[in-house]
Amino acid sequence: MRSKFSQITALALLLAMVFSLLPLQSVRADEGMFMPDSLAKLDWSALSKRGMKLKPTDLYNPNGVSHKDAIVRVEIGTGGFGTGEFVSPNGMVLTNHHVGFDALVAASTPEKNYGELGYKADSQANELPAQDYKVRMTVEIKDVTSDIISVVKAEMTPQQRNAAIAGKAQEIENSDPDSAKTKEGYEISVERMTEGLFYYKFKYQIFPDVRVVYAPPKSIGYFGGDPDNFEWPRHCGDFTFLRVYTDKNGKPAEYSTDNIPYKPKKFLTLSTEGVKENEFVFVMGYPGGTRRYRESYSIDYNQNHSLPNQIDLYSTQIAALQNIAKYDPARRVKLQADIFSLSNSLKSWEGDVLALRRSNLIGRKQAEEVAFTKWLEADPARKAKYADVLPSLKTAYEELNKTADHNNSVGGIYSTDLIQFVPLAYFAALERDKPEKDRDARILAQVMLVKQQAGNILSNRTVSYEREMLKYHLRKAAELPAGQKVQAIEKLFGNLSADARLRAEEDFARAVAESKLFSSKEEFTKLFEMTSAQLKTLNEPVINFAIELDEENDKATAIQVKFNQTVGRWRPLFYEGMREMRGIKYPDANATMRFTFGEVKGYVPREAMVYTPFTYLFGTIEKDTGQDPFKVPEKLKQLYRDKDFGSYADPVKKDIPANFLSTTDIIGGNSGSPIMNGNGEQVGIVFDGNFEGLGNDFFVSPERGRTISVDIRYVLFITEKFGGAGWIFNELTIKGKK
Repeated sequence: MRSKFSQITALALLLAMVFSLLPLQSVRADEGMFMPDSLAKLDWSALSKRGMKLKPTDLYNPNGVSHKDAIVRVEIGTGGFGTGEFVSPNGMVLTNHHVGFDALVAASTPEKNYGELGYKADSQANELPAQDYKVRMTVEIKDVTSDIISVVKAEMTPQQRNAAIAGKAQEIENSDPDSAKTKEGYEISVERMTEGLFYYKFKYQIFPDVRVVYAPPKSIGYFGGDPDNFEWPRHCGDFTFLRVYTDKNGKPAEYSTDNIPYKPKKFLTLSTEGVKENEFVFVMGYPGGTRRYRESYSIDYNQNHSLPNQIDLYSTQIAALQNIAKYDPARRVKLQADIFSLSNSLKSWEGDVLALRRSNLIGRKQAEEVAFTKWLEADPARKAKYADVLPSLKTAYEELNKTADHNNSVGGIYSTDLIQFVPLAYFAALERDKPEKDRDARILAQVMLVKQQAGNILSNRTVSYEREMLKYHLRKAAELPAGQKVQAIEKLFGNLSADARLRAEEDFARAVAESKLFSSKEEFTKLFEMTSAQLKTLNEPVINFAIELDEENDKATAIQVKFNQTVGRWRPLFYEGMREMRGIKYPDANATMRFTFGEVKGYVPREAMVYTPFTYLFGTIEKDTGQDPFKVPEKLKQLYRDKDFGSYADPVKKDIPANFLSTTDIIGGNSGSPIMNGNGEQVGIVFDGNFEGLGNDFFVSPERGRTISVDIRYVLFITEKFGGAGWIFNELTIKGKK
């Protein structure tokens, strides 16, 4: 039997594959997330006329130091990340407040809530360790597409093709001279991009000792909260200063008081000279993921199935967490980062669905596919190669949709820790019943891992939240159409209706969440030591339910695997054909470093409205209600009343610039990226996009899509005048500061 945890992980990854990527569009206006090694291929003379003063090698130089060496990926825990940039010779990194927020929350207590209050180190000695943070530096980028494709033969099956590619990728990784230097933080990775149209080798160096230097309070760093999220005008001071540390030899090392600040090869100059409307700007950072080359069937699935399901789920999760935080001060502190993250994703997905519908993207992609079909019909060789592509993808989605609601419901319930641990215990017990030589060592190894982590698993539980989410999943399952019911659930509740079923579901959810199996480390560990017979005779409602649900999860996984095998065969061929017909100018974003450019510009959000590209401190004061999330700190109001702006005020407006708009092409993951002028000087920090520009993981709206950035003058003003952390400036190179 396959490992149960591996199966869960595989299903999550397969679902993620369904929910990502998209169809072709020609590059318009300032669309483009370009690989650094492709910059010399851009029309640099046109960029120079627009205001770019640098050469391509100033930004990316494989044989020397360049801007690339100043741009880093700030990684949070096991999945979250943003962008940051070195701004001092002593390893100081500038990024977003919301990128550094988890570090503040992790160090908080009800008595000292850094998430609300912010944090200021008066010297390097008392900088705050950022728990579970790492900084990833890109050391090398190399296009290895031709090397990878060289092992592919026309007669190969998809499985043989994948195996050959994986083998060649492993060979390339192992041949790197730094591949064995894991103790020095090196990581070598060959990454498949845009469904295998491109393959790149990336060499990274990862630094695990990261500390908070200065973060403003939440009332500045997240001013406007969720109501202002993705909206314009904005007045948010979304920034934080971090610092990277190494051991005494300059090598990556875990936190130690003996560590010293990292000495970067390159750090950015900050400019207080500001930007003007229509001025050229560019961004370098790590955009998380786009889906701009997919077929219409995928757009339809995302717009009408997966995204609405995610929106419904996240809405329920947020409501449950907010209710817990309302009555539990300690949980309120710890949950604030989770609520922020969920709320951000929720609003983004709501904007995606609205944008997809308004843009008629499905119809536009269908029109592209008609053009694609006509193009291949015009040439017998093309027809022979590509004729089955779109029909095969269509059939794959039709088959997926037959059981999609059932499979999503099963996956939602099965993904909870309480449910998935029980089958693991049961199947481990079955393995122990076998002769030792016949046992699946993978399952038993996972049991050992779970037992080792039992304390952490239980300490992170919130029983009331688990109860509410199980109730939600049971209710959603009850609403499934007749042909997609979850049998494990119907066996329990199928003979009930209306209020009787609702009460039974609530009782069951409470019994599972409050089960003695999960009441203590001792009881939890005992679960993995019982025989299969003992487990089945326990009078616990979760046991038989979880085992039966596991069988349905196996079937759901098999369907998903079949879908992905089909799509994995035909989608790369579709992309290849579209590239042959029209060209693909850049790979889809995948959390690797990219370059994008544009200009400072406002937009027209809807009829009879015009948004200008700049906001000022005046607007912050104007929004003040005295209540979160529009509560302006009294000290900031006093600075405004006294016009105590230092050297940071705009000379014309006589006010502090807060935020500004640009047409640069960014997405989640770019948070914290430096936005720079034509001289390569940092003039701001990217922190958001606008609501009218959402859907930009699927398509770009040059007319309405905008990047929202904090003006660097606001960063410096808050740091010095409000925060009293002016000592930081001793390390910075600031152009234009008097």
